[in-house]
Amino acid sequence: MEPHNTSAQRPETRSASTGVGRQTGTIDANAYMDRLQADNAAGRCFICELADEQTTREHETVAYRDEHCVVFFPPWPRLYAYCLLAPRRHATEVVSDFTEDDYLALQLRIHRLGRVLTEITPTERLYVFSFGSMQGVAHVHWHIAPLPPGTPFREQQFAAVDKPEYLVIAKAEVDELAERVGAGMAALAAPERDRWSGSNTGAKPSLIP
Repeated sequence: MEPHNTSAQRPETRSASTGVGRQTGTIDANAYMDRLQADNAAGRCFICELADEQTTREHETVAYRDEHCVVFFPPWPRLYAYCLLAPRRHATEVVSDFTEDDYLALQLRIHRLGRVLTEITPTERLYVFSFGSMQGVAHVHWHIAPLPPGTPFREQQFAAVDKPEYLVIAKAEVDELAERVGAGMAALAAPERDRWSGSNTGAKPSLIP
């Protein structure tokens, strides 16, 4: 199943970096869910494929990997710079499949990713949540979604992410976003003394190249 693009344009009321004014497409939700269930029944896990550096997938774009997690952009984002973070090992229980230390290591990376994303794009509210299904995408993952400033109240929260319309973003731009996210995550993973080069003046350096 492939979603189809539409030519509809959303009004240019805010910065294009928030996704407003971009071309949108519509995903065939029924076909998408059928494919997820078929992959699940066949024992295929696309997140495990993304976690493996030797595997290449056509649609998703990996931004960052370390010993604990993989960060990637979905092919059909509902919000600009919307991405997902998942443990590299296959886990299906969002709490009980992890030791406290492993869980805290993942949450640390979610915190870092949130900091990076909110520096990359204007954000009124950063959404962080874990969805999934034992009948679909069973591999534990978190959604990190920056809500653009000025989004009408009725278009916020679940309405912002649970809709068939997605932003059409050119591959070159997604690749650039992924590079910036990866660089920001790496900067935050560096030792504190290497990150805060402006500590004598109290200046806080940018996380994003």
